[in-house]
Amino acid sequence: MRLAVMRPKDKLEESIVLAREMGFDVVAASPLQIEMNDGPEFDALLRALKNEEVDVAVLTSSTGVEALARMASRRGEDAAVLLSSCYRIAIGPLTAKAMAARGIGVDMIPEEYSSEGLVRQMGQELAYKRVHLMRSSHGERILYDGLVEAGAEVTETVLYELVPDPDAPEVRYLVDESMAGKVDAFAFSSSLSAASFIDAAEKVASREKVIDMLNSRVVGAMGGPTRKRLEQMGIRVTAVPVNATFRDLLESISASIPR
Repeated sequence: MRLAVMRPKDKLEESIVLAREMGFDVVAASPLQIEMNDGPEFDALLRALKNEEVDVAVLTSSTGVEALARMASRRGEDAAVLLSSCYRIAIGPLTAKAMAARGIGVDMIPEEYSSEGLVRQMGQELAYKRVHLMRSSHGERILYDGLVEAGAEVTETVLYELVPDPDAPEVRYLVDESMAGKVDAFAFSSSLSAASFIDAAEKVASREKVIDMLNSRVVGAMGGPTRKRLEQMGIRVTAVPVNATFRDLLESISASIPR
């Protein structure tokens, strides 16, 4: 089973290793570049943290943790100290692991590792709290909207930008292999990576042919928003794990493969 893996550069190698350990033949690419949002928005977050104007800090990815730590360090600050007075939520175990590696405490991980799971489990408890979401430029709206609806005072800080890179050589190779029928399954870890892959594929084939190709393969989506975006584009999604982790996505794809 040849699997297409699309992940940001900082997560690509570990994702390839994991997929191979689970028995997949992997072809991989990074359709998204990461650019830290190191400017006035981050300075405003630092002021809020220093002034103890943040009750709850929510970190939604290991990439976000690294961006927070690095940008704080550039200003002579320690992210662990800055967050020490907050109630600290990690969206899942990998985010929690990254926080621990930086000395940042973790007070809570939702039972279901997803934005939807966090809102369902903690929404009412966060009502009237000053909640800061620290994440990417393409964070899922369901988290922000769900917490606002629950009554939280929500501020969103973009720690890093995800910039599509459809012309990267590895992306072009992945597209060529896919359109040639040499890929059996696709692991889409975000709606943006899915859209970026399809945009890149449209440079060599019509959208109709790209969609037809995907609909003849096993397609996995890591989380509800990614599934929704794929389905909006006319793509049948075969595998969606309960928990939005890459390991769970791979397990879900594996279970969906006809035996």
